[in-house]
Amino acid sequence: MGRDIVIGMAGHIDHGKTTVIKYLTGVDTDTLPEEKKRGMTIDIGFSKILLDNGKSASIVDVPGHEKFIKNMSAGVSGVDYLFLVIACDDGIMPQTVEHFQIANIFGVKRGMILLTKRDLVSSERYEEVRSQCIDFFSDSFLAECPILPISNRELESYRELKKRIEIELEKIDLESRDRYFRMDVDRVFTAKGFGCVVTGTIKSGVVRINDTLNIYPQNKEIRVKGIESHNEKKEYLRAGNRCALNIGGVESEEVNRGDIIAKSLIITENIEGKLILLKEASRVKNNQRVRLNIGTEESIGRVQIYGQSSIEPGNSGFVRINLEKEIGINFQDRGVIRNYSPITTLGGIEILFFNSEKINRRDEKYLDFLNRLFQKGTKYQVEEFVGKGFSQEKISTFLGEEISLEELLKEKRAYEIDKKIIHRDEFKRILDRIVEFLERFHSKNSLEKGVLRGEIREKFLKDFTVKEYISFLSNFEVQKKIELRDEYLALKDFKIRLDKDEKVMKEEIFFYYKNQKFNLFSYSHYLGLTKNKELFEKVHRYMKNEGFIVYLDEGKFILNGFLKESIRLIERYFEENDTIAVKDMRALLNSDRDSAILILRELDRLKITKNLDGVRVLNNRR
Repeated sequence: MGRDIVIGMAGHIDHGKTTVIKYLTGVDTDTLPEEKKRGMTIDIGFSKILLDNGKSASIVDVPGHEKFIKNMSAGVSGVDYLFLVIACDDGIMPQTVEHFQIANIFGVKRGMILLTKRDLVSSERYEEVRSQCIDFFSDSFLAECPILPISNRELESYRELKKRIEIELEKIDLESRDRYFRMDVDRVFTAKGFGCVVTGTIKSGVVRINDTLNIYPQNKEIRVKGIESHNEKKEYLRAGNRCALNIGGVESEEVNRGDIIAKSLIITENIEGKLILLKEASRVKNNQRVRLNIGTEESIGRVQIYGQSSIEPGNSGFVRINLEKEIGINFQDRGVIRNYSPITTLGGIEILFFNSEKINRRDEKYLDFLNRLFQKGTKYQVEEFVGKGFSQEKISTFLGEEISLEELLKEKRAYEIDKKIIHRDEFKRILDRIVEFLERFHSKNSLEKGVLRGEIREKFLKDFTVKEYISFLSNFEVQKKIELRDEYLALKDFKIRLDKDEKVMKEEIFFYYKNQKFNLFSYSHYLGLTKNKELFEKVHRYMKNEGFIVYLDEGKFILNGFLKESIRLIERYFEENDTIAVKDMRALLNSDRDSAILILRELDRLKITKNLDGVRVLNNRR
């Protein structure tokens, strides 16, 4: 769904902005009694212009007095087209410049200059001001823009303006992205019989009756009970429109100017981005206290400059601003940066990231990361966020729109591990560390089949759930290098190969256990007999892992072949007997009592036999 175009009307105090809007729309945007009395626009005024071609646009009249610059920055955020109003008798004034600079900061790309009060000056003065404008704005988005004379005595000048508006608005290419709903609150009140009402200009997305949204930074859920725009009830309303929302789930006292109504936002005290200083601004030093104006909110914070100690006028740099309170943000939000005291406009910031961790200001890798976010398109920005460990939901929240990771996954620039998304660089880093660990392990433990998979998870993937860990091990890239052998992980190309000495030791151990048969001796007994204890331990562990010998209990082992023989003997015994006691087992195996008991316990564990009051029966018998 498309959205309405928003026209911003800016300029110096008493240059005629409100009058122009009144002639174009029939609406007086000076609505506050104080504004009427003082003849200036203190707060932001809104109206709608209906064009002869049937189309419409919203007009925002922003304040022209220096004291109300906060409101001006609130009005310009979200503006698509700028009317810069300059009175012919005064020409370009300080607030004219500041308003133009703020429009530039907020990314306005098109506009026109309206030279008002044409009837009050001579032709020579008009041409002088017109030339002044052409020169002053020659390196900006207003270069070669329309410059129209406006006279209150000549209504034809307003008709000409309307025609030009139609032509100019056709040139505007509105963003086509389907973004989440967001509206910065500029007014809150209680309507009798309705409850809390908030007003603002919809910055993005669509709002509908019964929508469930959130209010930030409180992060409290609300429901939309009613929608109005310019005193008309609406079922839905889209970006670019002036909007009044009757909301439930919150009291008016809980909402403030500067809060944000949105589907979802990132809430943070730390923002990072590109700070661009005006040529006329003062230098910004590291740790300087500043004011940040985003939407209708002003926040105080300190600047941390990456890679340098200061930013000079007209230059730019990547910065972090540590704020004194939380704010709600989206990626690429733009804000005005002003000096804390004295209050002067320094420049603008485009938000690129947020980070609660402390970062070294000289960290070149982090500086490169911010630069990539600033320069690259959405696809690559999404990849950068995946690289920072963001979930798909968190990326969508930060970008303010539903994003897909399908292309990223298809190109194998990221991997989906159960529901966790891991960037390929991080995936490779984890896999390489596991492979390196297994290589060292195999080198030192050449007769071990591998490392218990639980140990690998604890060492390298502690934050993974069991499902995510299983999914990781099932990944084709992992399985090209690592395989699961029973409960052990080993390198895919690893094979156990006994050298000459190890083969000799294997035969020695076979000899010991073959001779003991069913009369079991302890592991320590055989360790005492061997001449090479270290090699004995190594080969013995290998033989146990490979199933050549079986551990019973009390430090005693039996050859797997003899254990199987004991099963055959006892099953044959039960063909003619219902039960077997320990003494019968001793006689059957020709073994000592302790050995017979250990073997019976192993048969119980294998569910061959069952212990019933000191005698055994076959497990399938009562």
